[in-house]
Amino acid sequence: MAEGSNNLQATDEADAAVARLYQARQLLAQGMYEKARDKVTEHWLKNPFDVRAVEIYRDIVRETSLEGAAKSFDALLDKLISSPGVPPYKHVKELFDASYALVDSRQYVLAAMLLKEMVHDKPDDPEINYELGFTLMSLKRPEEAIKYLSVAARKKDDFDAYLNLCVCYTLLRDADAATRSLDIAAPMAKDEEETVEVEHRRVVLKRLKLLAARKELTSRDWLFILYGTILLRPTLKILELKEESSHIAAMLVVLKGLLTGLSIEHEGIEYYSLRSRPLTSVLGQLNNLPFDAYRGPDRPDHVMLTLTWTTDIIGPHQAFVQNCENRSIFAYALTPSEPLPLVPDIIGCLAQDIVMPWEGDKSPKDLERLVADILERSYTLEASPDLIQEYQEAIDYYHDKRDLLVFHNWKAFPTRPQYTAEVPNLPYWPGLGSKGNG
Repeated sequence: MAEGSNNLQATDEADAAVARLYQARQLLAQGMYEKARDKVTEHWLKNPFDVRAVEIYRDIVRETSLEGAAKSFDALLDKLISSPGVPPYKHVKELFDASYALVDSRQYVLAAMLLKEMVHDKPDDPEINYELGFTLMSLKRPEEAIKYLSVAARKKDDFDAYLNLCVCYTLLRDADAATRSLDIAAPMAKDEEETVEVEHRRVVLKRLKLLAARKELTSRDWLFILYGTILLRPTLKILELKEESSHIAAMLVVLKGLLTGLSIEHEGIEYYSLRSRPLTSVLGQLNNLPFDAYRGPDRPDHVMLTLTWTTDIIGPHQAFVQNCENRSIFAYALTPSEPLPLVPDIIGCLAQDIVMPWEGDKSPKDLERLVADILERSYTLEASPDLIQEYQEAIDYYHDKRDLLVFHNWKAFPTRPQYTAEVPNLPYWPGLGSKGNG
């Protein structure tokens, strides 16, 4: 009876696998690449060396114009098909190249799957252990990552391995172990970029030790520790505001209160993307400041650049990496999952995605009315006791940390740090037209 039950279960699983792969093919044919990838990934994770899964994934990669990565999957397919008598994990070069392509495209779950298959056969290989450690770190699994990064570091004195050990120990709040790893990495720094990274990590550890007495660290704490950035609204204090316009108004009131409390004055507000123009307009009028478009890196007056979304400056980010005396950056929202080329000085909230009320087809008059409505709400909310308490809490939190903040601290931090999405367990901001992961 048990054997018959097992056979039936195996048949059901085989049928489910065929269905998943068929659906992946159908989605690929319809040009729905992300959904096709999700479907084939579901199967591939359970069957690491299934030629059908590798083939479909290769086709998805090729359709999305990643020809270099597609060639690595071609090579793996060729080995799997042409060497039926060889254990698949023996195809080290092909598996490693495919894994590296997955890491490069941030498909860390799949990369970890293949690398774990390889490390069983080659437990002491420094390259395999390093890539697996890096992949697990990218998946926010630092405890697991340490095991493999430690092997890589022991087998081959490597700056990156020790630096990433420092990162993992930092995320686990083990400042002593992080310091030891960084002290080993520091003499290995070969160029200015690596030297700057060591200096950045030393500041991170300084911030971590400053908050060592806290039992638990919040998202505000972690963004301060890792990047020296300000998070305006780390908790879900939404004041029962159901409309997006009220959320925006409340955010800008908290920003104004914080700037006033820290005695930070600007001479103007500017925007880079047209998507952020309405936000800039409200912020400028609320603070009685002129507002206009970005006018280049050498602007003489002190201004704040506003962004609806941190990704608004991914393309031209080089212009803003320098933390110059005359410009600070405020972004309404930051995604906790996507690495970015730089971190804004002030972040409003955390979200997976936000749709602002002015997005979509809006006439100039509609936009004008919308800006006026948000501005009126802002004026009303300035008297809110809850918001006054909220920005006072922010002032109290950041006041004694001024020398470790990137905001208005360009002499100590001449460049803004890169956001590596390593912040653990960040909550998402609710509502506001969130699209989730889709």
